[in-house]
Amino acid sequence: MTPGMEMNSSIRRLFIVSVILFASLMAMLGYLQVIAADSLAENPQNTRKIYKQMRIERGLILAADRSLLAGNRLEEELYHREYPLGDLAPHLTGYSDPTYGQTGIERSLNSYLTGTADEVELVYLFDTLMGKEKRGADVRLALDPVIQKAAISQLQSIGKRGAVVVLDVNTGAVKAMVSAPSYDPNQLVANWEQLNADPGAPLLNRATQGLYTPGSSLKLITTAAALENGFQPDSSFNDENGNIVIHGNTINNWRDTPFGRHDLSEAFSQSINTTFAQVGDRLGQGSLLDYQQRFGLYEKPQLELPSGEIQASGRYLDGDLASPGDPLDPVQNAWLAIGQENMLVTPLQMAMIAQAIANEGKMMKPYLVDSIANHNGVIIRQTRPEQWKDPISPATAGQLKEMMIKVVNEGTGSRARTSLVQIAGKTGTAEIEGSGPNAWFVGFAPADSPRFAIAVVVEDSDSGGGISGPVARDTLLAALGYGPDN
Repeated sequence: MTPGMEMNSSIRRLFIVSVILFASLMAMLGYLQVIAADSLAENPQNTRKIYKQMRIERGLILAADRSLLAGNRLEEELYHREYPLGDLAPHLTGYSDPTYGQTGIERSLNSYLTGTADEVELVYLFDTLMGKEKRGADVRLALDPVIQKAAISQLQSIGKRGAVVVLDVNTGAVKAMVSAPSYDPNQLVANWEQLNADPGAPLLNRATQGLYTPGSSLKLITTAAALENGFQPDSSFNDENGNIVIHGNTINNWRDTPFGRHDLSEAFSQSINTTFAQVGDRLGQGSLLDYQQRFGLYEKPQLELPSGEIQASGRYLDGDLASPGDPLDPVQNAWLAIGQENMLVTPLQMAMIAQAIANEGKMMKPYLVDSIANHNGVIIRQTRPEQWKDPISPATAGQLKEMMIKVVNEGTGSRARTSLVQIAGKTGTAEIEGSGPNAWFVGFAPADSPRFAIAVVVEDSDSGGGISGPVARDTLLAALGYGPDN
């Protein structure tokens, strides 16, 4: 081949490559401008869109008592978001900022808050025809500031990371949702680098995104499965040594002294691992995982927050949610029955489990938003309580309730006991490699006519009953209109 022919061949190859690159560029531009244009425009993280929407008077976000959680400040024809109650509920309201985008309710209900949702535009149609400026709809949350402040105060008194979730037993409404440490969204811009560098991750909503080993608090599900598969509260067991060997693996109790002869109710109230390892072994993987799914594990709870701010509870392998059908060996199954192995749960999910037991076995769909209305108070959308799952029978729920009362009156949850009201609960002290345990308390009150369900988790702590029990007790007392029990 002559030098001229080699040069022509190189030019042809260069030309072909250039054509391919040009065609790829045009295809990408076409995709961005035509196919993906709508989704990009609607992305709440699109800061150009946020700047454009700042010319609209954004709707308010209100608490259940109508106290203002998110409002507006007008500067040079632009509405800037401000949060009058500071760090009361930033993980729920989220923030709306032209530099850092949107999170929380500000993001998930952005179309309502900016008046661009079809339902809102229909209500404002007359105003539009009259040439009035567009205004967003107001969002009223089910959040009760009294309960929220009580939960915040309780976590602050401990000075540790953690979360509290309080649900209305009958409706599923979120009455409190606290994540610690927290932040003030009014100082978002000034503190952005510090907030993101903080190892405590204050921007993380631990109540819905935090994944924690549940420890003995998961025995609520194991016991539910046992009661509906042949076991009774008075089923007999014997703890001879304070430990048990299951298929060659030793499982220990939390105390060295053996518990001796006892029944299932006693095993529940004293959180006896050796008994629950046997229960899990006899039930088998199929039954345990069946009841975990019945209680909503392996699914994201349907809550009005962005999907990325909610995690599903379940077994996690290498950071990913495992399939509930993945096979377990008998040792893994025994550890799973006592709430260890690779099980991770959110505080929201544990509060939902307590809510279902308190509500005679009916799990309600949790919700944050009570209603959405225009600026004249005309209701655009009203949340109606909705049952989500039916995990257990009323009879099983009743048996579990009696066992949870025993936990508080005679067992590991005694520090949640109060003379003011009967609380039912379950503690959990989940072992975590490299740190102190996660301390759990999950329960409800009043036990005889439940109104509020609660889940408390405190990280790198001590026993669930000793640390989280008092937090749950005083938060529930505040919800019921009592002062703290000192």
